[in-house]
Amino acid sequence: MDSNDEGDSIEELGFEKKSIFGNKINLHNTDLMKGIIINIRSGENLKDSQNILINMLEKLFSQMDTAEKKRILTESYGMIMTADLEGRIQTMCNLSENIEAKGIEKGIEKGIEQGIEEERTNAIKRMLKAGATKEQILSYGYTEKELTEISQNFNVSVDFSTPSIV
Repeated sequence: MDSNDEGDSIEELGFEKKSIFGNKINLHNTDLMKGIIINIRSGENLKDSQNILINMLEKLFSQMDTAEKKRILTESYGMIMTADLEGRIQTMCNLSENIEAKGIEKGIEKGIEQGIEEERTNAIKRMLKAGATKEQILSYGYTEKELTEISQNFNVSVDFSTPSIV
């Protein structure tokens, strides 16, 4: 998902039989072992795809609400809304919402990690600026690696020759 504006495509993957040596072995139905990759785009104000399947899937995975998706499927694609089809559409809508929620959750987790790292950096900078010793900074749970990197970037000399209390 989320290909660029021109990135919609359908690709077929499968097995191809090629005898290299020996007697022919008849492998039945190897031509049926195939996979299909459908690349759809996301975003607002996309031009409709030239492929009807991709166009329909882009509508199903879009941000519009379920009622609007059902209306489009009925009007544009001639689908009759049976209870079974409505259940399947609801499942697909939930899938797209879950994909989005997981992406947001991952972004939040990454943001929290970055925030914690930035705050650790800022705390060490504040302690260095206030004249705290290496031992004092390390006693708060910061590592020598953090202290070394930050002191180098902050252009503050820290005496690492003295043993630290940890």
